Amino acid sequence: MASLQGHMSNNHIDGDESTKMAHVIDINNGSFPENIPHRIECNDIVEFKINGNDEYDIIQVYKDDKDYYRVIHGYELLNIKSRTPATERRILFSFALNQPETKLYFCIIPSSQRETVSTTRKCPKVNCEKNCLKIHQSEIKVSLTDEKNIQKVYLNKGETIEIKWSTKHGYRIEEKKYCPISGGLYTVEQSSNNISNRFSKTGTFSKAFNDYGMSFLFRLNDKNEIHDITVCVVNQIYKMKHIEITDDNILPNIIWIEQSDWIVFEWDTKRKQTMGQIEPFTIDAANQQSIEVCRLQ
Repeated sequence: MASLQGHMSNNHIDGDESTKMAHVIDINNGSFPENIPHRIECNDIVEFKINGNDEYDIIQVYKDDKDYYRVIHGYELLNIKSRTPATERRILFSFALNQPETKLYFCIIPSSQRETVSTTRKCPKVNCEKNCLKIHQSEIKVSLTDEKNIQKVYLNKGETIEIKWSTKHGYRIEEKKYCPISGGLYTVEQSSNNISNRFSKTGTFSKAFNDYGMSFLFRLNDKNEIHDITVCVVNQIYKMKHIEITDDNILPNIIWIEQSDWIVFEWDTKRKQTMGQIEPFTIDAANQQSIEVCRLQ
């Protein structure tokens, strides 16, 4: 059984859309294209485009063996047609994934048939099996040459940026942040084993950003002169945290949430599962696991 529950039915897109990647998916005869050319990542926007004069509902479903069922509180776009404004045909996939990708299935059904799905929760297989989107973990990778490259990169809290360069000259990366007290920039201390601390013709800089705000990644040449700057703008964390349940594991075992966050439970197991809250909740700091869950395993 594979199931997805506890999803938030919120199609409103907060924040600056210009900082998010948007993909347009054409829907013909109630189906996604056979091959979706886009790589859809966490925090991307998908805009559904209806061709023809029909009116459709796009409803998130989960697959149980060979059948498909409506996800309670899942993604839903209702009464979508060709003239529907673009802002009402969009979904923001704001996931925090702990795996390379997750699959989301959708039932695309004429709006006139909505009552049948609402009553039974079971959706026609023909309206679902081909309508699958793969949501990938965000990959923020930057490759540099000797050319100057002044750029701005947008991340979410907890994401990692990786900068690589292969050039004729030696460079290193130095991170600086703005100090509101002095009104200037200060250098962020880096680990001594990071090759980006040393001048090199081939190097890699990798940094996970766990604080909001802005960081400046200066690429310096072997004369300690600024070659170019990559500005990293760190936005809010993902709103939906993903938990995967198998027969012998729960990943992640500990998940940190903030106000207004949602949790998605997805399981692919041979037996039905029951979830219950444990209090008090004690954490094994060394293994970063719940002591109660460790004992159950």
